Amino acid sequence: MRHLLLFLTLCIASSVSAQDRVYDAIVAADGSGDFTTVQAAIDAVPDDNLDQYLIFIKAGTYNEHVFIPQQKSRLSMIGEGMDKVVISDNKLSGGPGAIPVDRAATVVVHANDITFQGITFVNSHGWENNSGPQALALYAKGDRIAIDHCAMLSYQDTYRTSEADNGRNYVSNSLIAGGVDFIYGNGNAWFEQCTIKITRKSGGWIVAPKHRLVTRWGYVFNHCTLTADGNPKETTIWLGRPWHHQPQTVFLHTRSEITLPAEGWFPHMAGLPSVFAEYNTMDADGKALDLSKRINRYYRIDEKKDTVWGTAKNVLTAAEAARYTVGAVMGGDDHWDPVKIFLPSKQPIGYVMVQGQRLPVNRHGCFTREGL
Repeated sequence: MRHLLLFLTLCIASSVSAQDRVYDAIVAADGSGDFTTVQAAIDAVPDDNLDQYLIFIKAGTYNEHVFIPQQKSRLSMIGEGMDKVVISDNKLSGGPGAIPVDRAATVVVHANDITFQGITFVNSHGWENNSGPQALALYAKGDRIAIDHCAMLSYQDTYRTSEADNGRNYVSNSLIAGGVDFIYGNGNAWFEQCTIKITRKSGGWIVAPKHRLVTRWGYVFNHCTLTADGNPKETTIWLGRPWHHQPQTVFLHTRSEITLPAEGWFPHMAGLPSVFAEYNTMDADGKALDLSKRINRYYRIDEKKDTVWGTAKNVLTAAEAARYTVGAVMGGDDHWDPVKIFLPSKQPIGYVMVQGQRLPVNRHGCFTREGL
């Protein structure tokens, strides 16, 4: 049975009680909701439910490992804001006593059709120590995972994307921080207007994908900003390196406040990329960067210790860049449109008061966060 959230709307002349939005469950660390932990709320979600199940998470820090199994699909987890709701754990997937990522990532998602909004995911080992080994904040293994106004914080392997060759992750208006291979994995992932924060002064890598040739698009970063604390120009990082197979990554209309090596990409890991390319990369002042020295040759060492070479697309033309759209990359065979998930509804199912603003809520449980 859904629980009714009542919010008081203050008017100039008088105060009125407004019947606002209904969530299936409320999580509150202070005990004022239905559950005090995020995992307990997830455990209560009916298996194989047909409607989007809505969980509202009140402000607080939730120190726990969170697992969303495959049978808990069609689930929205909506937090009051990424500066207010933190899910944190500290397990390692590398070094002595390493735990597999399925059990070690702070939040692991096996299910499909999962929506996150207004939450920070932290692996405190990587984030607080600013060092490795692997310490994941989020492993979004499923398909049709939509993330908006969230943060993913660690150092090495912060965010692992879908495990399926054409599984889809969509990330918008979010912060992703790390220093080593901190966006990595498989599937098609679209990053829209995200802030990529580098926490290592030099020598690190942003992406480490492992796409196979059957993957249609790979990683697409669109209108994202690369930055760092202090004077960002003093930070240098490679755009990425090929973890396995034939990975694909493109950066479109990137604003690079940090310093990128002239070569752009690191030439060696265990794969040979098919596309490691850019279009219209700019500096902090909006001036186009010189991409003429970006590498297009990569190598790996095979089982016989022989060096195997390959080439990859390194710079896109305007026509090639125009092929990368949310519809093309995220649509798939079912025409999924993640952008609609976060749009205000013309017929909201309710309202929510956030930081003094009365905001309409759509059927996914999401509300606009402009200005918040």
